Amino acid sequence: MSTAHKLTAVALLVFGSISVAEIRPVPGITDPRVREVVYDKNDVIRLTGYIGYQTHLRLAPDEQFIGVGAGDTGGLDITADGNDTWIKPKAELVRTNIDVKTNLRVYHFDYEVRKDPPKNRNHMIYSIAFRYPDDEAQQRNDRLTRASLRDKLHAATDKDNTDYWYCGSPSMKPIETYDDGIQTHIKFSAHAEYPAIFVENEDQSESLINFHIDPITEDVVVHRIAHRFILRRGELVGCIENRQFTGGGKRLTSGTVKNDVILKTQPTKNEAAGHE
Repeated sequence: MSTAHKLTAVALLVFGSISVAEIRPVPGITDPRVREVVYDKNDVIRLTGYIGYQTHLRLAPDEQFIGVGAGDTGGLDITADGNDTWIKPKAELVRTNIDVKTNLRVYHFDYEVRKDPPKNRNHMIYSIAFRYPDDEAQQRNDRLTRASLRDKLHAATDKDNTDYWYCGSPSMKPIETYDDGIQTHIKFSAHAEYPAIFVENEDQSESLINFHIDPITEDVVVHRIAHRFILRRGELVGCIENRQFTGGGKRLTSGTVKNDVILKTQPTKNEAAGHE
């Protein structure tokens, strides 16, 4: 066999192996006329329309329709609202390609119009819902990241200092008080009414403090360390004294109450535009 014949044979093998792969939406489980397609930017979806019927495309929730391109736009009526798009034929025997462009993606269709619908309506497509594996994977990763951060923020706190003493009305006495070098944790009995909590200043005046209730432990978490806290409920008064107080807590650079949970802020659109 000559070299030219060999090259021709190789070319036939190569080009003969190339096939056009169109996606045909798989019938749905509940109703075969409502179908699902896994999105791939390189896929072309085969779609058949019928005179008097429209086809609905449900895209991702954060997608917005921008425009459409088609070889025969005159034979089609395409409308959109948010992430919903409808394709309806206006003429018979239309065969064209359609590109639907959104703010995030482009969808490719090979569209054919037939005059009469099939006898079995289950062969028709009323609606196509798209799935996005990459987005779903990212959402799973985001959920895992948020769960990990939540676990870190609510992880058991080291009890660096438990040398706290109580004085005053026994009915307000905490079960336990300790600090981790950053915040003070005060635990009351399960059915106790929380008192108002103040910090005693050096001049013996009192100031309100910032605190939150830990949703897991139900501890009162005071956002600071102090020498003495004053508890008040009606006429009742109590005090919690830190016998190891040395002048305040640690200063963290993470922006949160945990060294291993770092707060990062994203620039606003205006700020980002200013750096372009």
